[in-house]
Amino acid sequence: MDKFGMYLAFNESKKGKPLARNTAMQYYRQAKLWLLDQFPQHRAALEARLLKTGTMLDNFCLKRDGGGFISKALPCSKADLKKMLVDYQDAALICLLWYLFGRASDLALLPKPNISIDAGNVLFVRFIRMKTSEEQGSSLFPGTEFETCPMLAMALAMLMQTAPSTDVIDNLLDIQDQTAISLSGRPTTTGLGAQSAAGVEKMPTVYSQVNRALDRIAAAAGATAALTSHLFRRGGAQHANGSGELTARWIFDRGAWNMSTINKGFNYIFNSSKEDHTVSKIFSGHDTSTNAAIQDLRSFDLQTRSMISIFQRHLFSTCHNLQAAQHNVNQAVLDVLTSTVIRHYPLLKGLNAEAPSIKRILCY
Repeated sequence: MDKFGMYLAFNESKKGKPLARNTAMQYYRQAKLWLLDQFPQHRAALEARLLKTGTMLDNFCLKRDGGGFISKALPCSKADLKKMLVDYQDAALICLLWYLFGRASDLALLPKPNISIDAGNVLFVRFIRMKTSEEQGSSLFPGTEFETCPMLAMALAMLMQTAPSTDVIDNLLDIQDQTAISLSGRPTTTGLGAQSAAGVEKMPTVYSQVNRALDRIAAAAGATAALTSHLFRRGGAQHANGSGELTARWIFDRGAWNMSTINKGFNYIFNSSKEDHTVSKIFSGHDTSTNAAIQDLRSFDLQTRSMISIFQRHLFSTCHNLQAAQHNVNQAVLDVLTSTVIRHYPLLKGLNAEAPSIKRILCY
């Protein structure tokens, strides 16, 4: 573990920069926990030593990054988010990254069956945090501005899919199965000998794909900050932290940031749906005391609902009533998405009457 700590401290990423402090510490924690699980009989002898090594690595990374201060890129504001929601698949991707404090890899494993309506009549999304191998669920509310409404973004992304897909966002690269401890851009040598002059060809990742999409649309949309996939996670957190009605603990829970061992006990108290609903309301532009319940098709009369059902089957033909269950969206979720499209149709048409989604809606 000492050698592994040294490797993390001096290893360079694909861009030739040292690993970020949080990334290095996350890799070290995963290795430490794996080691203690493999050899529980030696836990008493190893735990204190591994903790000390981890503290040394953390202190080294702090000093390396400039005397205890870590340079942080600008966060993505909600104004920047609003400007960039143009392409439907990219819009759903960017919107969910912001609302879920997501990394690009988190949304690569967001299958359609993992979207549901929870007991509080709130849209609920379950996904995997790839960096920590942790499953998490977050709630979503309809937005006060239709351009940044997460439900509308998901609905438009799915109705524009041309073929059945298991994923909500079907234009992301597949994440290959990998072990919990895998270092991106790891060197092929130990660093003791002469390095090869030939570069190593890198496989494209979901991060590079998202960053290319941002490079393509951010400048044209007029976004001022130089955005990367990680900045949506930071921007969403800062937006939530701007509300005086939220505590830092609730924001940490929604973003699945690692807390120290001392604070882990608090997760059982504060990581509840009530607090997550409060954070989600702030994201969507609502006051925390507002009843921001989602709207489905139950408010329509029977005859209208029958007509809407025919419209719904055509509109969401790639994720409704298919033989493969993994391609289907839950019927209750589909009713909410259909209601969202119907309610926002006049605004969408006023924004761009020639948009592909408007043409698809009108053809039915």
